[in-house]
Amino acid sequence: MKREILHRNLLEVLKKKVPEKADVVEILMKLLYMEKGAVYRRLRGEVPFSFYEIVNIAEKLNISLNDLVYSYADRVDRFEMSIQSTDMNSMDYKHWEYYISMISSVKGDPLSESAEASNVLSLSIYAGFDSLLKYFLFKYQYLNSGMESRISFKNFTVPERLTQIIKEYYYESKHFAKTIFVWDYSIFQYLVDDVKYFYSINMISDEEVQEIKKDLFCVLDYIEKITVNGYFEETRNPVFIYKSDINLDSIYSYMQINDVYISLVRIYILNSVVSVVKSSFEIMKKWIQSLIKSSVLITKSGALFRTEFFEKQRKFISEL
Repeated sequence: MKREILHRNLLEVLKKKVPEKADVVEILMKLLYMEKGAVYRRLRGEVPFSFYEIVNIAEKLNISLNDLVYSYADRVDRFEMSIQSTDMNSMDYKHWEYYISMISSVKGDPLSESAEASNVLSLSIYAGFDSLLKYFLFKYQYLNSGMESRISFKNFTVPERLTQIIKEYYYESKHFAKTIFVWDYSIFQYLVDDVKYFYSINMISDEEVQEIKKDLFCVLDYIEKITVNGYFEETRNPVFIYKSDINLDSIYSYMQINDVYISLVRIYILNSVVSVVKSSFEIMKKWIQSLIKSSVLITKSGALFRTEFFEKQRKFISEL
């Protein structure tokens, strides 16, 4: 019912913007790079508009995304990115391109903010390290493949276009005026245990484990430098990293980009459940703030806690 309300609201706005139905179809075909039949199915309500389709329509037709959802601010409308493989199709890539385009718009916005509470390293942290990026995508592919189609780390290749998309995200994500990370205190242990598992079932070789281990030490040095300086070296935008004293059970995040408010529950790397309703954003922000209360800031403060945290993570990595 919630998605039906948003769908109906979008159609009403489109009618006002483009009175003739035939014109709406032609416009949406061009905006969404879709065939006529696919557009008609969305207009008839047989297939819901995805989050990124709505964002693209709103952007190109000068429709305020907040105006589209604010009248239903007490409701939670969700849109899913359902990518089942690293072998993404053209529409999957379009979704990610829309997403990155939105993020790149934070440049110059002094109120922009990004926050994530997680038991997994953020893509904006590890994507600059090739072995780690390949490993996370390998694990994602492994979990989404049937037994007969699983391939080893050695034989796994990352599509060039996907690598480019992720590298763009890695860079653009560092332009928020404020970035917050709340990390599980055993975040590297979980990663190390996963690598050990893949090694035990002969999916990763000794040599490959050492490559991953080397990158893990490098990314830890990269993170430690952020905590000492208090900013991303690439952009000098401030970063606040917290060590959570309780286990985190998922990956929660929110982003404020100009007048758009986004909350996400990430499902590993490429999938998320996304809401653009401001009330959902406020709930997510409140939740992450509550996690911060049971955490310790290790950026430019808490030197003792920071030292203990990095010593503990290096000990986990050394076990590989």
